[in-house]
Amino acid sequence: MGINGGIVKSRRTEIIEAAERLFRDKGYLATTMRDIAAETKLQGGGSLYAHIKGKEDLLWEIATEAIDGFFAAVYPITTQDLPPDQKLREAIIAHIEVISTRLSAAAVYFDEWRHLTQPRRDQFLARRDEYEQLFELLIRAGSQQGVFVVPDERLATLHVLGAMNAVRHWYKPDGRLNAHQLADGIATMLLNGLQGR
Repeated sequence: MGINGGIVKSRRTEIIEAAERLFRDKGYLATTMRDIAAETKLQGGGSLYAHIKGKEDLLWEIATEAIDGFFAAVYPITTQDLPPDQKLREAIIAHIEVISTRLSAAAVYFDEWRHLTQPRRDQFLARRDEYEQLFELLIRAGSQQGVFVVPDERLATLHVLGAMNAVRHWYKPDGRLNAHQLADGIATMLLNGLQGR
């Protein structure tokens, strides 16, 4: 705890957060370890390497923490005893709230994963596919029960995921809508489309 009762961030956390911002703003390839050291006010690369092995380790940690956050928010909803439309609504809201509260990490997760090398790349893709399947199963359940009118469940899943994930490009935390209002509005529009309204 800090002097005023605030939580003091560890140096490693500061490095991760700096890497998130730089990877989002400049891109992974254009960001150097020197950039990250400067952002965290560490003296030279040597001090930085005392806390992290290399740049790809930062990318892997950010991507892993992001997918962990998505699973933690959405998976419990999929196991609840709810009607399929309500379950999907809550999953959409949870997903968008993860993005809107961790914009830099989400942007890195969606846009920079391609720079992971093997075997991390395959591990990332396997977890991403597993997560996307949560939404496909929710849509399929709603379709089978006649709640959703979708000619192609996979296409509907990609549409929902694409609409949600685009939030990272334009959402502003200090904008007109807070994170929950944004998520609720998008959930309503997406569900209206799936239900043929």
